[in-house]
Amino acid sequence: MKATANLTTDNELFSSSLENGVLVIRQKQHILRMTQDIHAIFSFYEYLESMLVSRAYKALVVFGVPETANHIDHGRFLCKALSAGRENKILDRLGNVVNRLVVTTSTLGAVTVYAGRGTVSLFNLNLSLAYDYRLVADDTQFENPNAAIGMITKGSGYFLPRLLGVKKATEVLQWRGFSAEEALQFGIVDRIVPAARLEEETMRFVEGSLAGPSSMLLGIRKLLKCDQDALQRSLAQEDQLIKERLESPDFRQAFTDYCREKFGCDMETLLKAG
Repeated sequence: MKATANLTTDNELFSSSLENGVLVIRQKQHILRMTQDIHAIFSFYEYLESMLVSRAYKALVVFGVPETANHIDHGRFLCKALSAGRENKILDRLGNVVNRLVVTTSTLGAVTVYAGRGTVSLFNLNLSLAYDYRLVADDTQFENPNAAIGMITKGSGYFLPRLLGVKKATEVLQWRGFSAEEALQFGIVDRIVPAARLEEETMRFVEGSLAGPSSMLLGIRKLLKCDQDALQRSLAQEDQLIKERLESPDFRQAFTDYCREKFGCDMETLLKAG
């Protein structure tokens, strides 16, 4: 599919605009919802390709959307994956979308910044680790709903161990939650700002990052941050491990118990509510 040059868009997943040489993307909903619509997926791929080939921006800023209450998008997605059976491609679609997004973000020839607020899942934190910088609001809390059901989270295997070391990353990946302050101490995020000034402070941070030459930062990132072959192997292994857990004999019961505890209903009720 041929990439278009238009980086300004407004759809159900996100809006985007060029602001003084900065590509600003504001998410509207969890990426899990997009993976249900094959047409939305191909439109997203086309946009990513446009981002890769464009020279119209020097920095990318993504403002994430807070998670829904109790990570209900995550729960409904797993309900659909379990109900669909082995022939359904819902997990394959998620893996393909996330893998394409992570690889694209990690190879962009521009400074990349992720800004988050509110409740942020480990899934979205993992995606943000492909960016050069992460800023979060002071109301941010990181949560890992997969810890309760014994499933790894997509995006966990590559960047986090490189930032924390294998031992600490193994520990953090088993936590059910941690604060913005803890993330800052670990070096997972670069700055905490007041929630009311998240956009203002993020754009100011980007402006400061672009004040000097960015070629050195981009060179360092390519040298140290990402081995593309290793990254793609890690992403593929994650996909396999997630499938194996979903198909394991005890997972359905574990997830059923999780739904009752977390959402106060069984899987069928949660699925119909979506």
